[in-house]
Amino acid sequence: MGDRDWKGVTNQILHGVMFTAQLDDAAAKQMAAAMVERRYFGDGPAAYADAIVQAQQYDGPLTDEIETSHSEQGFRDFLRRLAGELDQRRPWH
Repeated sequence: MGDRDWKGVTNQILHGVMFTAQLDDAAAKQMAAAMVERRYFGDGPAAYADAIVQAQQYDGPLTDEIETSHSEQGFRDFLRRLAGELDQRRPWH
């Protein structure tokens, strides 16, 4: 994944939770299932898992390109939860 390609992928995740009131464990489980089943996330779970790793290492803002009601810290916490849910579902199909 290119230097900033991961940002576009994390923006897809952020867009996917725009109307999710609580970025909690249930939301992370639901999104991970959708990724593994490729329901809404056609790039497949590996692409999203890789982007999350890169996002977690990035010091800059992750919520600056899409208007959202979620805080930066709330979204980062959600990505951590989502990464854990994806890890539990390995290996992917």
